[in-house]
Amino acid sequence: MHPASADESLSALEPLRVTVITLVTTPNTQAVVAELRRGAMLVELRTAEILEGAPQAPVYVVVIDPASSGALADKIVAWAAESALRPGLIGLVEDGSARDCETVLAAGFDDVAVTPVSTRELAARVRAVHRRVHWKGVANGRLRFGELTLDLYGRALWFRGRTISLTSIELAVLRELIKARGRPLSRIELLDQAWGEEDLEVSERAVDNVILRLRRKLPEPEVIETVRSVGFRLASP
Repeated sequence: MHPASADESLSALEPLRVTVITLVTTPNTQAVVAELRRGAMLVELRTAEILEGAPQAPVYVVVIDPASSGALADKIVAWAAESALRPGLIGLVEDGSARDCETVLAAGFDDVAVTPVSTRELAARVRAVHRRVHWKGVANGRLRFGELTLDLYGRALWFRGRTISLTSIELAVLRELIKARGRPLSRIELLDQAWGEEDLEVSERAVDNVILRLRRKLPEPEVIETVRSVGFRLASP
Protein backbone atom coordinates (compact mmCIF):
# COMPACT_ATOMS: atom_id res chain seq x y z
CA MET A 1 0.00 0.00 0.00
CA HIS A 2 1.33 3.41 -0.90
CA PRO A 3 1.99 5.56 2.24
CA ALA A 4 -0.06 8.52 1.05
CA SER A 5 -3.03 8.82 3.41
CA ALA A 6 -1.53 11.42 5.75
CA ASP A 7 -0.47 13.66 2.91
CA GLU A 8 -3.77 13.28 1.07
CA SER A 9 -5.75 14.35 4.15
CA LEU A 10 -3.50 17.37 4.50
CA SER A 11 -3.90 18.34 0.84
CA ALA A 12 -7.65 18.49 1.34
CA LEU A 13 -7.10 21.39 3.73
CA GLU A 14 -4.50 23.41 1.85
CA PRO A 15 -3.34 23.38 -1.79
CA LEU A 16 -0.04 21.80 -2.74
CA ARG A 17 2.50 24.54 -3.49
CA VAL A 18 4.51 24.08 -6.67
CA THR A 19 7.00 26.39 -8.37
CA VAL A 20 7.80 26.02 -12.08
CA ILE A 21 11.28 27.30 -12.98
CA THR A 22 11.97 28.16 -16.61
CA LEU A 23 14.54 30.27 -18.47
CA VAL A 24 12.06 31.13 -21.26
CA THR A 25 8.28 30.99 -20.91
CA THR A 26 6.73 29.07 -23.81
CA PRO A 27 3.16 27.99 -24.65
CA ASN A 28 4.12 24.53 -23.33
CA THR A 29 5.22 26.02 -20.01
CA GLN A 30 1.99 28.00 -19.74
CA ALA A 31 -0.04 24.84 -20.42
CA VAL A 32 1.83 23.02 -17.63
CA VAL A 33 1.12 25.82 -15.16
CA ALA A 34 -2.55 25.93 -16.15
CA GLU A 35 -2.97 22.16 -15.72
CA LEU A 36 -1.30 22.13 -12.32
CA ARG A 37 -3.58 24.93 -11.19
CA ARG A 38 -6.60 22.98 -12.40
CA GLY A 39 -5.36 20.18 -10.15
CA ALA A 40 -5.98 22.38 -7.08
CA MET A 41 -2.31 23.33 -6.78
CA LEU A 42 -0.92 26.74 -5.88
CA VAL A 43 1.53 27.31 -8.75
CA GLU A 44 4.13 30.04 -9.18
CA LEU A 45 6.12 30.59 -12.38
CA ARG A 46 9.68 31.84 -11.81
CA THR A 47 12.92 32.30 -13.73
CA ALA A 48 16.41 31.15 -12.70
CA GLU A 49 16.73 34.23 -10.47
CA ILE A 50 14.90 32.18 -7.82
CA LEU A 51 18.21 30.40 -7.18
CA GLU A 52 19.48 33.56 -5.47
CA GLY A 53 17.23 32.79 -2.48
CA ALA A 54 16.31 29.70 -0.49
CA PRO A 55 13.64 27.20 -1.67
CA GLN A 56 10.14 28.02 -0.42
CA ALA A 57 7.91 25.42 -2.11
CA PRO A 58 7.93 21.65 -1.40
CA VAL A 59 8.06 20.73 -5.11
CA TYR A 60 9.82 22.40 -8.05
CA VAL A 61 9.26 21.59 -11.73
CA VAL A 62 12.34 22.72 -13.67
CA VAL A 63 12.09 23.20 -17.45
CA ILE A 64 15.44 22.12 -18.88
CA ASP A 65 17.00 22.55 -22.31
CA PRO A 66 18.91 19.39 -23.36
CA ALA A 67 21.96 21.46 -24.26
CA SER A 68 22.37 22.60 -20.66
CA SER A 69 20.79 19.64 -18.86
CA GLY A 70 23.90 18.54 -16.96
CA ALA A 71 25.10 21.92 -15.69
CA LEU A 72 21.62 23.22 -14.83
CA ALA A 73 20.58 19.99 -13.09
CA ASP A 74 23.71 20.02 -10.93
CA LYS A 75 23.12 23.67 -10.00
CA ILE A 76 19.47 23.07 -9.07
CA VAL A 77 20.29 20.00 -6.95
CA ALA A 78 23.03 21.87 -5.07
CA TRP A 79 20.64 24.78 -4.45
CA ALA A 80 17.93 22.47 -3.09
CA ALA A 81 20.35 20.43 -0.95
CA GLU A 82 21.69 23.52 0.85
CA SER A 83 18.22 24.34 2.19
CA ALA A 84 16.65 22.86 5.31
CA LEU A 85 13.50 22.35 3.22
CA ARG A 86 15.25 20.27 0.53
CA PRO A 87 12.29 20.23 -1.87
CA GLY A 88 11.34 17.57 -4.40
CA LEU A 89 12.67 18.20 -7.92
CA ILE A 90 11.08 17.22 -11.22
CA GLY A 91 12.92 17.87 -14.48
CA LEU A 92 10.92 18.68 -17.62
CA VAL A 93 13.32 18.24 -20.55
CA GLU A 94 12.23 20.02 -23.73
CA ASP A 95 12.28 17.48 -26.62
CA GLY A 96 14.90 15.47 -24.77
CA SER A 97 16.17 11.90 -25.06
CA ALA A 98 16.51 8.97 -22.68
CA ARG A 99 20.14 9.99 -22.16
CA ASP A 100 19.04 13.49 -21.12
CA CYS A 101 16.68 11.92 -18.56
CA GLU A 102 19.48 9.77 -17.15
CA THR A 103 21.69 12.87 -16.82
CA VAL A 104 19.03 14.73 -14.86
CA LEU A 105 18.24 11.75 -12.60
CA ALA A 106 21.94 11.08 -12.00
CA ALA A 107 22.36 14.68 -10.86
CA GLY A 108 19.87 14.04 -8.06
CA PHE A 109 16.43 14.95 -9.39
CA ASP A 110 13.54 12.92 -7.99
CA ASP A 111 11.76 12.48 -11.32
CA VAL A 112 12.01 13.57 -14.95
CA ALA A 113 9.72 13.77 -17.97
CA VAL A 114 10.32 14.66 -21.61
CA THR A 115 8.09 17.00 -23.59
CA PRO A 116 5.68 16.60 -25.16
CA VAL A 117 4.13 15.15 -21.99
CA SER A 118 0.54 14.92 -20.86
CA THR A 119 -0.06 17.73 -18.40
CA ARG A 120 -2.30 15.38 -16.41
CA GLU A 121 0.59 12.93 -16.19
CA LEU A 122 2.88 15.70 -14.99
CA ALA A 123 0.35 16.65 -12.30
CA ALA A 124 0.33 13.01 -11.12
CA ARG A 125 4.13 13.02 -10.98
CA VAL A 126 4.08 16.20 -8.86
CA ARG A 127 1.70 14.60 -6.37
CA ALA A 128 3.85 11.43 -6.23
CA VAL A 129 7.03 13.42 -5.51
CA HIS A 130 5.20 15.47 -2.89
CA ARG A 131 4.16 12.27 -1.11
CA ARG A 132 7.77 11.07 -1.04
CA VAL A 133 9.06 14.37 0.32
CA HIS A 134 6.48 14.46 3.10
CA TRP A 135 6.11 10.76 3.82
CA LYS A 136 5.38 10.30 7.54
CA GLY A 137 4.89 6.60 8.11
CA VAL A 138 6.74 6.40 11.45
CA ALA A 139 5.51 7.96 14.70
CA ASN A 140 8.76 9.68 15.71
CA GLY A 141 9.99 10.23 12.15
CA ARG A 142 13.04 7.97 12.53
CA LEU A 143 13.98 4.55 11.23
CA ARG A 144 16.96 2.56 12.55
CA PHE A 145 18.91 -0.42 11.33
CA GLY A 146 22.27 -1.22 12.89
CA GLU A 147 24.26 2.02 13.06
CA LEU A 148 22.03 3.74 10.50
CA THR A 149 19.43 6.20 11.77
CA LEU A 150 17.25 7.85 9.14
CA ASP A 151 15.48 11.10 10.04
CA LEU A 152 12.44 11.16 7.73
CA TYR A 153 11.35 14.66 8.75
CA GLY A 154 14.81 16.28 8.64
CA ARG A 155 15.72 14.22 5.56
CA ALA A 156 19.13 13.27 6.90
CA LEU A 157 21.04 10.11 7.76
CA TRP A 158 23.08 9.63 10.94
CA PHE A 159 25.89 7.10 10.71
CA ARG A 160 28.76 6.72 13.17
CA GLY A 161 28.63 10.30 14.38
CA ARG A 162 28.19 11.83 10.94
CA THR A 163 25.14 13.59 9.57
CA ILE A 164 24.58 13.01 5.85
CA SER A 165 22.10 15.15 3.92
CA LEU A 166 19.90 13.29 1.44
CA THR A 167 17.75 14.24 -1.52
CA SER A 168 14.15 13.09 -1.26
CA ILE A 169 14.65 10.15 -3.64
CA GLU A 170 17.83 9.06 -1.83
CA LEU A 171 15.87 9.14 1.40
CA ALA A 172 13.00 7.15 -0.14
CA VAL A 173 15.33 4.40 -1.42
CA LEU A 174 17.23 4.17 1.86
CA ARG A 175 13.93 4.17 3.76
CA GLU A 176 12.80 1.08 1.87
CA LEU A 177 16.13 -0.67 2.41
CA ILE A 178 15.94 -0.01 6.16
CA LYS A 179 12.33 -1.20 6.31
CA ALA A 180 13.45 -4.43 4.60
CA ARG A 181 15.76 -5.14 7.61
CA GLY A 182 18.51 -6.72 5.53
CA ARG A 183 16.20 -8.53 3.11
CA PRO A 184 17.28 -7.93 -0.51
CA LEU A 185 15.01 -5.75 -2.63
CA SER A 186 14.93 -6.00 -6.40
CA ARG A 187 15.17 -2.93 -8.60
CA ILE A 188 11.50 -3.35 -9.49
CA GLU A 189 10.53 -3.39 -5.80
CA LEU A 190 12.54 -0.25 -5.16
CA LEU A 191 10.96 1.46 -8.16
CA ASP A 192 7.45 0.60 -6.94
CA GLN A 193 8.06 1.50 -3.30
CA ALA A 194 10.37 4.53 -3.56
CA TRP A 195 9.24 6.15 -6.80
CA GLY A 196 5.57 5.18 -6.66
CA GLU A 197 3.14 3.66 -9.11
CA GLU A 198 2.71 6.87 -11.14
CA ASP A 199 6.36 6.91 -12.25
CA LEU A 200 6.04 4.03 -14.70
CA GLU A 201 8.50 5.58 -17.16
CA VAL A 202 11.39 5.67 -14.69
CA SER A 203 13.78 2.86 -15.58
CA GLU A 204 15.71 0.44 -13.36
CA ARG A 205 18.82 2.46 -14.27
CA ALA A 206 17.50 5.19 -11.97
CA VAL A 207 17.76 2.78 -9.01
CA ASP A 208 21.43 2.12 -9.81
CA ASN A 209 22.10 5.87 -10.01
CA VAL A 210 20.59 6.48 -6.57
CA ILE A 211 22.46 3.53 -5.01
CA LEU A 212 25.69 4.90 -6.51
CA ARG A 213 25.04 8.35 -4.99
CA LEU A 214 24.23 6.85 -1.59
CA ARG A 215 27.44 4.80 -1.60
CA ARG A 216 29.45 7.91 -2.44
CA LYS A 217 27.92 9.73 0.53
CA LEU A 218 28.40 6.89 3.02
CA PRO A 219 31.80 6.71 4.77
CA GLU A 220 31.50 2.93 4.34
CA PRO A 221 29.93 2.26 0.91
CA GLU A 222 29.81 -1.49 1.59
CA VAL A 223 26.90 -0.88 3.98
CA ILE A 224 24.73 -1.21 0.84
CA GLU A 225 25.38 -4.62 -0.66
CA THR A 226 24.67 -5.77 -4.19
CA VAL A 227 22.92 -9.14 -4.29
CA ARG A 228 23.76 -10.70 -7.62
CA SER A 229 20.76 -11.33 -9.90
CA VAL A 230 18.45 -9.88 -7.22
CA GLY A 231 19.08 -6.27 -6.24
CA PHE A 232 20.33 -4.53 -3.11
CA ARG A 233 20.22 -4.89 0.67
CA LEU A 234 21.76 -3.39 3.79
CA ALA A 235 24.60 -5.33 5.35
CA SER A 236 23.69 -7.10 8.59
CA PRO A 237 24.65 -5.10 11.70
